[in-house]
Amino acid sequence: MNILITGATGLIGQELGLELFKRGHHIFVVSRNRKKALLQLPFPCEVIEGDLSEKRLIHSSLDSIDAVVHLMGEGVAEKRWSKLQKSKIFDSRVLGTRNLVNSFTQNPPPVFVSASAIGIYGDAGDQELNEFSDPAESFLADVCVSWEKEIDSLSEKGKSRIVKFRLPPVLARQGGALKKMRPAFQAGVGGRLGTGQQWMSWIHIQDVVKAFSAAVEEEKFEGVYNLTAPEAVTNSEFSKVICDVIKRRMGPPIPAFILKTMFGEMSQVILASQKVKPQRLLDMKYEFLYPNLQSALADLLKFQNQGEEVFEAKQYLPLDINQVFDFFSEAKNLETITPPDLKFNIVGMSTPQIQKGTLIDYKLKIQGVPVRWRTLIEQWNPPYLFVDQALKGPYQFWYHTHRFEKLGEGTLMIDEVRYVLPLGRLGWLAAYHKVTSDIHKIFDFRRKTVAESMDHR
Repeated sequence: MNILITGATGLIGQELGLELFKRGHHIFVVSRNRKKALLQLPFPCEVIEGDLSEKRLIHSSLDSIDAVVHLMGEGVAEKRWSKLQKSKIFDSRVLGTRNLVNSFTQNPPPVFVSASAIGIYGDAGDQELNEFSDPAESFLADVCVSWEKEIDSLSEKGKSRIVKFRLPPVLARQGGALKKMRPAFQAGVGGRLGTGQQWMSWIHIQDVVKAFSAAVEEEKFEGVYNLTAPEAVTNSEFSKVICDVIKRRMGPPIPAFILKTMFGEMSQVILASQKVKPQRLLDMKYEFLYPNLQSALADLLKFQNQGEEVFEAKQYLPLDINQVFDFFSEAKNLETITPPDLKFNIVGMSTPQIQKGTLIDYKLKIQGVPVRWRTLIEQWNPPYLFVDQALKGPYQFWYHTHRFEKLGEGTLMIDEVRYVLPLGRLGWLAAYHKVTSDIHKIFDFRRKTVAESMDHR
């Protein structure tokens, strides 16, 4: 199938696009910046440049689209809700959807799968909510109602199978709600919010990808579905499970009035009680990969429960896997793809070429401070994998796994870095945010440099 994805560079879009490509589909994405999108997306695709918040798309490929997956939208919990921010949240979903639908003037797509949100139900206390529950009267509910109406307008243009998934906060390793919540619990200050009795619905990122993929491919999916895990929990229970999984004590509660003072109207995202049941999915015997919170967090925090931090990056390169692996087999290229301000230099290698057991000594500067670093190539399996582990350096533990997978006519490169900061909890508290930011910057530079360097090959 030819599948068009909006919001492809977001948390869900990147994982879903990769899965759909692996299933044999041809992917088109909508982006305001073609070059930036191709750099960020971990799968091969064709980019249709356009800004749906401004106008509809005009492109010859639209007539060949078999399915649309609509994910775009301004994050509701990214910024305090000023009048301007509320306008962005509304327009990105409502006007963006209207422009997307109007892009298909002649041939509406046979399948249209869209994200929506459980915000449509508002604050419902202890009431169990299903797909037939009435919308609330609130800003987010109004956004969701208007959003879904724009999707329904497709039915006026022709026969499209329409699926709307109402999503809760999505739990993932590298983004979403968990990324924002976890550092406070890791620091030992995370606790219940408000009374802690408000119900929280949630979903694991892999269950989102599974459900959206099934909805694209299987005709039995049609209409509105609550895409939430079967077991909602109270905020107190959620906090306790996180603490149990990462082996931290519960911090003090944060009173509701403080949250309202800090976040204003946006605090309703945190304090609203939503006990949402995925009734229609359960009725069709849909099987969740992570039906309960304990299993979901055990998967997502499996390294953090050992005191480690984890960073993961994925990059698609339109080159043969052997070419990509060979690039990383040349030690001098490690200097090329490292930011210049780190003053990274290889000063010695125990073997002429990198192989299993090679010891590599570096010099670099971190925040202007000279540092010596020695790594051991612990695993070496060309052209699919190698692992370097730091034996000496600024980290208590550093374990970097480089994976390479054939993907279409190119290569998917996956970096997973597991690390522990020195000085235990004190070192974590003092340097976590700075180190996290620095690692992101290093890999952003590396992503651009690798793409540019290999363009010439």
